[in-house]
Amino acid sequence: MSTLSPGAIPAKTDKGRAEVQERSVVLSALQRRLLILADGHRTVNDLGAFVRVGELDDTLSYLLQFGYLAIDGAPVALQPPAAPGFASAAPEAAPRPATHPEAFADVRAQASAFIRERLGDAATPICTAVERCASPQELRQMLRGVEVFVGQRLDAATAQAFARHFGAMLL
Repeated sequence: MSTLSPGAIPAKTDKGRAEVQERSVVLSALQRRLLILADGHRTVNDLGAFVRVGELDDTLSYLLQFGYLAIDGAPVALQPPAAPGFASAAPEAAPRPATHPEAFADVRAQASAFIRERLGDAATPICTAVERCASPQELRQMLRGVEVFVGQRLDAATAQAFARHFGAMLL
């Protein structure tokens, strides 16, 4: 969990917008990604879906400390997470896989079906592992390994399309 309020909304400062346009080598790829994604609409909670566990706090702290981002206004009120590993949702937000266990279960089943359809019997251990994932975080992590395996068995384009499609559904 971030030391910032999960409902805080970071936005680019003038320095941050200039950095995105100039593409200097000052920022790491992770810092640049979060700087680009901080659009003044996404909460800290939302940005956590775009990084690995444990990367958010230090990266946002750096961007805030050095003036690339600023927090303006009061944090958005969020509901508590539905279960461990799920993101908090805004009270009026529609259920989505990152915030709602049933929506997540549907995406997990779709991912398993996709793998089984493409790989046949070779997919059984992977599908079992995918079906054991209890949260969007776990499934995103699993999809990284599945992408490599699918790429080895099929082709890189199919693997990338798979990872992008299901990864985007989990945001």
